Amino acid sequence: MQTRFILIETSHAGNVGAAARAMKVMGFDDLVLVRPRWPDVLQREETLQRSSGATDVLARARVVQTLDEALEGVSHLCATAMTPRDFGPPTRAPREHLAALVAPGAR
Repeated sequence: MQTRFILIETSHAGNVGAAARAMKVMGFDDLVLVRPRWPDVLQREETLQRSSGATDVLARARVVQTLDEALEGVSHLCATAMTPRDFGPPTRAPREHLAALVAPGAR
């Protein structure tokens, strides 16, 4: 199963670099940015510094204009947000979500 990380409208270049570093540490390398604040965010000094050696993840990263573009080819979506939501699709704890994802018959 391929895992893609999508960051939407990032406003701090350092967060992109930190995400790339965390992804590399965990063995992931598919990063897509939707409408980042800085069009050149993948080449910004702060991004490169915070990536701490994950420049290969940044080199593979894509910048797109819509969430639909970022989700192209995705068969399962799991989203997180900084703030809790009282509306929208049901929420699950990460372990519960993973169990459902890998359960027999899951797509």
